[in-house]
Amino acid sequence: MGFAHILDEFRNIVRQELAALLQTPHAASTEAVGGIDLAVEITRLSKSRIYALVQQRGIPHSKRGNKLYFNRADLLAWVKVGNRKEK
Repeated sequence: MGFAHILDEFRNIVRQELAALLQTPHAASTEAVGGIDLAVEITRLSKSRIYALVQQRGIPHSKRGNKLYFNRADLLAWVKVGNRKEK
């Protein structure tokens, strides 16, 4: 086997792996935990509205000390549940 053949095989393997990565969601992105900025990004609500929902226990969150934490997967599920049914 020549060098050109090995290089072509390597390129094919890299292309296949990249295609597989682009088609499947990353576990890390669905498990990401963040603060208020993550909640704002996912819900598109203002910080004051999110704080109000936290106070009412209306949005999934956790609190450690005086810091709020939000789980990306929980927020996405919360938003999805809020979808209205079509007529």
